[in-house]
Formats: sequence, C-alpha cells, structure tokens
Amino acid sequence: MSKETLAPPLPPIAVRTEAVAERLFGLKWALRKDSTEIIHEEWQTAPEWIRDGYLRQAIEVLATADQAQTANADGSDYGERMRVEYRELTARAGRLRDMLQRYADGMLDFEPACPITLLSRQLKVMDEYALILRRRANIEHISLGNQRIDTTVARDTR
Repeated sequence: MSKETLAPPLPPIAVRTEAVAERLFGLKWALRKDSTEIIHEEWQTAPEWIRDGYLRQAIEVLATADQAQTANADGSDYGERMRVEYRELTARAGRLRDMLQRYADGMLDFEPACPITLLSRQLKVMDEYALILRRRANIEHISLGNQRIDTTVARDTR
C-alpha cells in the first residue's frame, strides 16, 4: 500500500488498460468539445494520482467486461438475452406509444423535433419486431414472460 493512500499498488498496466483509462479521462474533456489531441496531452501531463484513479477505474471496467463476455461466450443463455431484448423493446415501444397518445390528446408538454409520422412508423416497426420475437420464441420454446397486450399484431395484407 502506498503511504499517501490506503489503496494497493497498481498491477502492471497493459496498453489496453491505458487506452481505456485515457478514454474514461477524455469523457470529461469531451463534454467541453476539446480535440482528441488536447485530451491526449492533458492525459499525458495529468498528475500521477489522477492517472492512477482512472487506471483503477479502467481495470474494474475491463474486468467486468471480460467476465460478462466469458459468461455469454458459450451462447447457452440466448433465451435470457431474448427475454431481456423483448422486455426492453416492449418497454420502449410502450413509452413511445404513450408519448404519441399524449401528443394526439394535446397533452404532450414538448414539441417533438422529428415528424409524428416518423415516430408512428418507428412504433409500427417496433411492434412488428416484437411480433417476430414472439413467433421466434414460440418456435424455440422460450417463454418471454408477461407479454405486453398493447403491442399490435401485424398481419400480412397481401
């Protein structure tokens, strides 16, 4: 442990870790819209204690990412990934549907930047994708849990 802090010393730092630490550091500067050259120069001249902090964060981020990648590498839990994808999709579609309904009722407290027709089309595509996921889950015998009732069932009109 170092004398100034009670943190254990850093392990040898790989190039990957250094790059991630610099990117984490650069996020703060990027908000000011500094160029990448300025960010890199700031990183190179940052005090050691600042660099150590970002390196520790980078080590944690990379360890977590590596663990997640290892857990998903075998593909055995694709059913759970499908359930999560479906849940996220239907939640987003529900929020978009609610927003469009509030717009139609004149209750929306802001003016959308993009045309309502485009947002309506996006919702239609999201509903069609949800239907595809439901059909695929049915074929692959994957339970998607509680399915949202308000996702429309797209029918072939040909």
